[in-house]
Amino acid sequence: MRINLLLKGCGIFCILAVLVSCSSSSSTNVNPYAAVIAEGRAAVSDAITETGATAVSVALVDGDRVVWSEAFGTANKAVGKNADRTTLFGICSVSKMLATVSTMILVDQGLVSLDAPVTTYIKNFTMPLDQRYRNITVRMLLNHSSGLPGNDLRGAFSTEPFPGYAAQAMDGLTYQRLKHDPGAVSAYNNDGFTMIENLVKAVTGQEYQDFVRHNILTPLGMDSSRYLTASLQAGTYAASYNGNDLQQLYFLNAYGSGGLFSTPEEMSRLASMFINNGRYGSRRILSEQSVAAMAQDQRQDTFNPVPYESYRFGLGWDTMAQPGLAAVGIAAWQKTGDLNGYYGANITVLPGEKLGVVVLGASNTFSSGQAVKISERILLRALVERGRIPAMPNLLSTDSLPLKAVTAEEKATFTGNYASSYGTFRLNFGSDDSLTVEEYTTAWGPKFSSFMLRSDGWYAADGAPTTGLRLLVEGGRAYFAYRKPDGYGHYYLATLFGQRLDAKPSISAPWQARIDEKWLPVNNDASILILSKSASNFDLSAISGLTGYLRGKNILRDFSAPSVERLDGMFLFMADGIRDFVDVGMETWYGQNWLRAGSYLYRPLSGVSSLTAGVSTVTIDNNGFAEWRVLPTSGSVAFSGSGTTHWFLYDAGLKELASGTASGSPSFSGAGSHYLVLFGPAGSAIGLNLATP
Repeated sequence: MRINLLLKGCGIFCILAVLVSCSSSSSTNVNPYAAVIAEGRAAVSDAITETGATAVSVALVDGDRVVWSEAFGTANKAVGKNADRTTLFGICSVSKMLATVSTMILVDQGLVSLDAPVTTYIKNFTMPLDQRYRNITVRMLLNHSSGLPGNDLRGAFSTEPFPGYAAQAMDGLTYQRLKHDPGAVSAYNNDGFTMIENLVKAVTGQEYQDFVRHNILTPLGMDSSRYLTASLQAGTYAASYNGNDLQQLYFLNAYGSGGLFSTPEEMSRLASMFINNGRYGSRRILSEQSVAAMAQDQRQDTFNPVPYESYRFGLGWDTMAQPGLAAVGIAAWQKTGDLNGYYGANITVLPGEKLGVVVLGASNTFSSGQAVKISERILLRALVERGRIPAMPNLLSTDSLPLKAVTAEEKATFTGNYASSYGTFRLNFGSDDSLTVEEYTTAWGPKFSSFMLRSDGWYAADGAPTTGLRLLVEGGRAYFAYRKPDGYGHYYLATLFGQRLDAKPSISAPWQARIDEKWLPVNNDASILILSKSASNFDLSAISGLTGYLRGKNILRDFSAPSVERLDGMFLFMADGIRDFVDVGMETWYGQNWLRAGSYLYRPLSGVSSLTAGVSTVTIDNNGFAEWRVLPTSGSVAFSGSGTTHWFLYDAGLKELASGTASGSPSFSGAGSHYLVLFGPAGSAIGLNLATP
C-alpha cells in the first residue's frame, strides 16, 4: 500500500508542477511549492503513524488556484478502494461555515439583520421556562454566545434519514433554560447553528439543505458535496475503521452544525471565496462587508479571563486569530470539526497571504487536532518559502522555570471542589506547596500531581514545564485554568478548566430517592436507539465528599433551588467549560414521576410492568412513547401482528442482547432481570408470546 501511495502522490505532484510552471514566467519547470508539498506529505505521514488514520486528504490553495491536492490511505478496505481526490469525508463542524455563509447571504439580501432578535424571524421559537430567550440575536447564534444549552443529540444520528431534526431540536428548547444571559459568554454551541436551519426555512420557505445547495454548493462547483439525505455508496467516501473493524456510517441529521460531506478540493473553493473577499471566479457569493464581519473578534466584550485562542470566535470561524500563525505574526482564520471516532477536519485561510488549506481525515483516532498540525506545517513552510518568516518556528522550551512561593491566602482561596463540562475536580496543596488536582469518575483519582508555582504564575511539574495550571479569581468566582502545547508545538493553548463550587445544603429527600432509580428513555426513535448498543438510560449519582450536587450523564447538577422538581444545570459561569449542559426536571405522566433531561424524556424502571408468561398485547400510547417491559431471568419472546416497528432486548445491565423489526423470537438467560422495549406507531397493538422454562 505504501508503494501505491507514493506512486499516486508522484502522479499528482507531476501534474501540479506542470500546472504551476505554466503560470510562471520562468523558463524552468521547478515547482515553487515542492518544499511545501514535501512538508505536507511528511506531516500526513507523521499523523498516520501517530493515529493509525486510514485516510487523509489535503488541498492547498493560492488565490483561486488549487496548487496541491492529494489523498492518502484507503477509502474502503472491503471494496479495495484507495482514497483519492474525489473521496468524500465528513467535514463535521466545518459545516458551520455553510450555515454562517447562508445567514450572511440573507443579510446581504436585506432579509436578516445580525443584531435583530431571533424571534423576529422564527415566530414559533419559545422557551417558556426562561424569558431571556427573547434577547437572543442572530449574531449570537453564530458566535456561540446565545446561552442555549448546547447540543441536543436526540435525532442527530440515526439509521435512517431524519430531516426533521432541526425543528425537533427547537421544540426541545421549550423544556430548557439558558446557561447565561445572551451575549455574556461565548461557549461552543451546536444548538445555535441548528437554529440557523430553522431561521433559513422561516425566512426563505426553503429547506436548509436546498438553500445551501442552490446558493453555495452549486455556485462554487461543489457538486459532490452533500448532506446525508440518502446513503453513500461504499468506496465513494472514506470509511472509518477501529483497527480493522469497519464502523457503520450513520445519518448525520444536524446539517447546520455538522452534517456536510465533502472533499478538500471542493472545500478549497470555499477557502478561495474568503481569500477573494466573497468572490469565486466571476461569481460573488458574499459581499466584502459580510466576509469582514465574519472575521471580527466576537469575544471582546464577553467574559473570557483566560482566552482559548483556538476559540477566538468570529462568525462561524472558531478563531479569527489562528494561534499557530498568530505566533509568527500572520493573520489567519480557522474552523475545525470532529465526529468522534469517525472524522477530523480543518480549514484555515490566510487572507493577507492569499493562502488556504483544507485537511480531512478518517479513523477512530484521527481528530481535528491532527488536521490542525498538518495544516500548520504546510502553511508555515509556505511562509518560509515566501520569505515571510525566516524559518520554521522553534518549539516551546522544556526548561523548568524558577519556583515562586505560594501564599496562605492563595491556598485558602483555591483549595476545594471545582466543576465544568470537562469534569468534576478537587484541588489541594501539600506541605511542600505542591498543587494536586483529583478528578471524580466513579471515585476520586489523580489528574495532576506535584505541580509547583513558577515565576510566570503557572503551576507546572518538574520535568514537564509545558503543561501548566493557573489559579485566578474573576467576578468574585475562583477558577483554575489549564494550558498545554498545541499544533506544531511552538505555542500554548490555555482555557478555564474549572469553577470552584459553593457549599450547598444537603440534597432533598425526593431527589435523594431518585438517585437509586434507573431512568429509561421513552421518546427516542428506534433509529436513534439502535446506535448505542445500550439503553441510553439516565442515572443520577452523588459524589463522595461533595454535598448538594448530583451527577447525571457526567454533568454536575446543583441542588440549590428550592423546587423539588428541578435540578439546576446552568449554575456555572465560565468560557468554554460550560459546553452542552441541560436542565433536569420531573414531569407527571400517567400518574408517575418521569424525568426530563433536555428534550429527552425518561420513565422510572420501578414503574415498568413485568411481562407475564403466555400471550399478551402491548399498545403504543397516543404519544408514540416506547413501551418497556421487565422480563424474567430466562426465556424467549415472540412477536406477532404488524404493530411493532422495532424491538430491543437488554440484559440486567441494560446492554443490548438482540434487536429486530416486526418479528423474531429472541431467547435470553443470565443473572437478573432482562428488559424489552417496543416501538410502533401511536395507538398500534403489538402481540407478544413469552415462553419461560
